[in-house]
Amino acid sequence: MSLENALLGAYAAGCRLAFAACAVPAAPEGLRVLECAKTGTALHAALGASLAGARALAVLAEPAQLPESSVTGGVAVLMPGAGEAYASLREAFAASEAGDRPVALDPERDYAAQAETPEPRKYRKEPERFVLGSSREEMCAGCPYRGAYYAASKLWLRTIGDGGCSLLGAKRPFLALDAAWGRGTAAAALAGFTAALPESLRDTAAVMGAEDAEADSLRLLGRTGGTLVLVGGGQETAELCRACGLETLELDANDLGGIEAALRTESAGARALVLRGECALQRRGGAARKYETDANRCRRCGACGKLGCPAISGRSPVIDPAKCAGCGMCAAVCKCGAIRERA
Repeated sequence: MSLENALLGAYAAGCRLAFAACAVPAAPEGLRVLECAKTGTALHAALGASLAGARALAVLAEPAQLPESSVTGGVAVLMPGAGEAYASLREAFAASEAGDRPVALDPERDYAAQAETPEPRKYRKEPERFVLGSSREEMCAGCPYRGAYYAASKLWLRTIGDGGCSLLGAKRPFLALDAAWGRGTAAAALAGFTAALPESLRDTAAVMGAEDAEADSLRLLGRTGGTLVLVGGGQETAELCRACGLETLELDANDLGGIEAALRTESAGARALVLRGECALQRRGGAARKYETDANRCRRCGACGKLGCPAISGRSPVIDPAKCAGCGMCAAVCKCGAIRERA
């Protein structure tokens, strides 16, 4: 089967998005083909499109291990060496949806011609089906991810993560993570999601570690649009994002007001929020400052508890000086001035 016929078959099956890690022929009108330099970018972009409820085709030049992931809209992967056989692309997409997994197709196989069908939509927000497990239950005091997930939870954003500490956004009190497919995948998944669901630009973001950012997925995001939060980055990360076509804003990871304001601002294109901050576990020495609560001023509103900081405990919150990292987020969210820097 020629690749051109495969694209025609995918379009007839209701697929309107293809991500190709190889050169592709002219696609039928109405099928958007986004070229990627890397196999992983194409695969995870297709999974992101599936999360939005769309059928997506990934076209690869070489064999690859398919991610073990649930799908919503259906994902078909055309690659050499694939062993699954279906009579048509429509049957392949239906098998993907029924089996809740991506399916691999042999590019040399002939598939039956099909009558065109409308694009199906099956978006369901069931984050527990897509988020990877995490052995840890809470972020460390002073974790640079805290500000991003606090703001995402407060603004009710749909959030795509990747791996490592990013997965802790799925834990209480944030419950702010909708999907995650492993380290370095968030930008590509977000690109696939926004390509399939353009209206999601106003209420969707991706969060990932700055050390895992790479040019191919950033360039893809630059073509589709979306807000990417890169945690722990600096000037080098910001320059990479700008070079890939993303509007870039640099902020301190503890700047809750700045992060919230940036995420509240709607953007029609692609942008990156680079949050400067150091991993609390790698920080040497004690915190330069500590915070404490004034019981006489505290109104027990619970605002500081929504940060999920392990240094804060109790209904009348007490800050453990041995655990306090001195980030100041608790003082920033306290509206009654009950949290102050220790003398």
